[in-house]
Amino acid sequence: MKTKFNYKGIHSCEAVVLCCIDFRFWRETLEFAEKELKLDSFDFPSLPGAAKTINEKSDLALGCVSVPCDLHHASKIVIVNHSDCGAYGGSSKFNGDSEAEQKFHEEELQKAKNIILAKYPEKEVVLVYAKLVDEGENIDFIIL
Repeated sequence: MKTKFNYKGIHSCEAVVLCCIDFRFWRETLEFAEKELKLDSFDFPSLPGAAKTINEKSDLALGCVSVPCDLHHASKIVIVNHSDCGAYGGSSKFNGDSEAEQKFHEEELQKAKNIILAKYPEKEVVLVYAKLVDEGENIDFIIL
């Protein structure tokens, strides 16, 4: 299969959007980044738990941010965590308390932001929580 390559001669992008590998969320996260964040060009790595891997100071996670920043000159870093994330033990860990789950993820995202800003203080870091709503029928992307 042959398809048109739209980035001939282009080696920079606006952002890196780091999300979880969970198949249930990545397509919607991609759509959110394009439509709501208005990003036209971005690297899109995914790792279990997104912020979790940054907080563990994983070389792989930090590389997923460093390569877009250093090689592709991304000026914005978006980190997306989501509800019912298996890397964190899922929603059952919170005994059905969606507010406690969201607060936990907000704290995890903030920790990750601090780690990123220590290395890239000049970058804009956007934190997002993808929350299952309407009894799991929809995803509400909350920019923190």
